[in-house]
This record gives sequence, C-alpha cells and structure tokens, in this order.
Amino acid sequence: MPSGDMSEQEKAVLKFNLSAIDELSVLTDDDVSLFNSKVSCRRYKVGETLFMQDETCKGLYFIEQGLIAVRKVDKEGRTAVVRLGFNGDTLGYRPMLAKECHRASADVIKAATVCFVDTKTMMEVLHHNPELGIKFLERTAKALGDVEERFFEVAALNVRVRLVHLILLLSDRFGAVSSDGLLILELPLTRRDMASMIGAQPESVSRTIHDLQVEGLANFSGRNVHVAEYDRLMDELHSGLNG
Repeated sequence: MPSGDMSEQEKAVLKFNLSAIDELSVLTDDDVSLFNSKVSCRRYKVGETLFMQDETCKGLYFIEQGLIAVRKVDKEGRTAVVRLGFNGDTLGYRPMLAKECHRASADVIKAATVCFVDTKTMMEVLHHNPELGIKFLERTAKALGDVEERFFEVAALNVRVRLVHLILLLSDRFGAVSSDGLLILELPLTRRDMASMIGAQPESVSRTIHDLQVEGLANFSGRNVHVAEYDRLMDELHSGLNG
C-alpha cells in the first residue's frame, strides 16, 4: 500500500534551473505552470544586447548564468556602467512595474544564458500573487540602498579606495586562490567601464593602478590581476573607509 507521502502531488518545478531566482521562490504551482508555458531561454554571446535604452519594456529577463553590464548613455553619447547583472539577478522589473521604457541598455560582457517572460504573463501572476510583488519591492529597496552607497563612495572616498573596493567585490565572484596563496582575478570589465562604475576618469584609474603596482599591492596585466597579499588590500579598504 503506498505511503501518504507518495500519494501527495509533487510540487511544480520551474524550467531552466530558474529556482535560484529569489523572486520566483514564492510562485504557487499554478504560477509555475503558467510561467513554464511562457518562459523562453537562450544563450547570448559577448557583445550581444538584451534591450536598449529608451526601448519599450516587453517583460522580465532572468539571468541564469553569465554577466550583464547595464549601461546608460548621455546626450553626448558617453556611456557609463551603472550596475552589473549576475547569476540569479532579474532585469527589467522597474520599468515593467512603472510602465516605462528602459532607462538603460543591457549588454552581455560574459557569455550568458538569459530567460525571458513577457509583461502580460508577469502581470497576470502579480495580480493573484501579492508575495511576488513584495519580492520586487524588496529588490527595488535594495537597489536604492546600493545607489545611496555609490553616491556616498563618490562623494566621500578617493579614487584609490573606490577602485580597491571594486576589485575586492569582483574578486568574490571572479577570483580564485592558487596553491601558493595568490589571488588571481580576471576582470570582466575594461578599465573605462571600471572607471565609470566608480565615478572616476579613466586616466585617474590608470594612475591608481600604476600606484598599486609600484607599492606591491596588486599586479595588473591586461585584465588579469594578481594579489599576493590579500590582507594588505583589505587593510587599504578599511583604512580608507574609516579615515
């Protein structure tokens, strides 16, 4: 005779390994069924674009794997990376909820697998699942907090501390420690993109990189960074934050 557990209906499972997307953890079985029937995923090469600035927001993009640079372009054509999209991130929720166009473009800077669900489907799910709306509110609040932190950094911290902070943040996701204790990081960003992310001129970033090398804090070769003394780099950040 089958046990009670065996007779219970199995919980619906999201397609394409999307369970890692935090917002989608609150979907009901009915939501998952609808979502699975509408979601589409594809592989993007470096340099491809998910959406363009001022383009109509057609739905949400869920990053299963890869790295996306969200860029804004000003009237003079100058671009700046305003944020990075990592595995498990969602793009497009703010313009979708606000019924606005995208305020930035999204470019692939590390080969990515990205899934898409159209606005009509997402709004249908939102209308009968308020928990999903709360999840998006939480993400929006966190994003606003991140913006405040960036304003603080640009206003209060020098370029050196901002650059060290960015390198340490990137090392958490893209760094690896060799057998001899050397931190090896392959930067996913160009120096110009790094400069735009920390609100600095590319020339200032280049000078700071030179200073870090001369002082033995880090060695830069193209996009590869080698850090022999990670603790010294952390001390550099802490002294800058507390100074």
